[in-house]
Amino acid sequence: MDAIIYDIVIVAVTAAVPLFLIELKCRWPKMRTKGPYVLAGAVLSVVWLVIVYGSFIEPRMLAVRQQEVVLGDGDGRLRMVLVSDTHLGRYRHHDWMDKLVDRVNLIEPDVVVLLGDIVDQPTGLRDLAPLGRLESRFGMYAVLGNTDYSSGAVSARHGIENYGEVLTNESVLLGDTGVRLAGIDDIWYGTPDWDRAFADVQEDDVVILAAHNPDAVSRAEYYGADLVVAGHTHGGQIRLPLIGPGVELPTEIGQRYDQGLFSFGQTRLYITSGAGESGPRARLLNPPEIVVLEVVY
Repeated sequence: MDAIIYDIVIVAVTAAVPLFLIELKCRWPKMRTKGPYVLAGAVLSVVWLVIVYGSFIEPRMLAVRQQEVVLGDGDGRLRMVLVSDTHLGRYRHHDWMDKLVDRVNLIEPDVVVLLGDIVDQPTGLRDLAPLGRLESRFGMYAVLGNTDYSSGAVSARHGIENYGEVLTNESVLLGDTGVRLAGIDDIWYGTPDWDRAFADVQEDDVVILAAHNPDAVSRAEYYGADLVVAGHTHGGQIRLPLIGPGVELPTEIGQRYDQGLFSFGQTRLYITSGAGESGPRARLLNPPEIVVLEVVY
């Protein structure tokens, strides 16, 4: 219902502003006081441009953000690709996943991690098929997010596991790299079991925790994770110059943890702003992204 309301507003504004300007042009020769109408026309034109750009242009972009994360002074390197918050079934569909997979394959990753909110509606499950073309040295892993649960966690898990492994309170070693990738269940709707997630961790392991919600970092630090990778925030989805997120982020660790790389005690935290939308069909100064982490350890 929210999506329909947002779409109605977008259509109304994009149609009403040009009609107002056409009416203004027709009346212009007969108008005595023109100053206020000039100002109104200018303001409405800017609003129209922002809405059209944020609703129809920037959401079609796909940025590839690269970030080096140093976890130690060794010579180990791991190229990890993060994809989060695709919200398939609402605004994003099969063609978008095709584009994402094509871009990921060009990166030649060691491992691909999907960070939850992969589907937004049950219909999004059929849009997962392009994941079958993903190419990665150690495969693809995923954790579930809140919309995966609200769309049907069992179906979402089975759909994703056709193409990779869903980590639910468990961990795996990535080949002989010495890096252990752990995954925690969604902390809103799932059943996170921290002891189980870290049960197989060895003293010499470099531990990366995948979690949908970055609030998991506070517990992850206690359990000794070297790096937490998360999504969920969308980076605010709509960002304002000099201000940042235009809305309050749905997290408890603080509004400054919006997107990018942070230090949280002894643990590093990376938050991707994701590759899809929820709520308004819009992004502003915050294009959909794939993140390439070059992990040095």
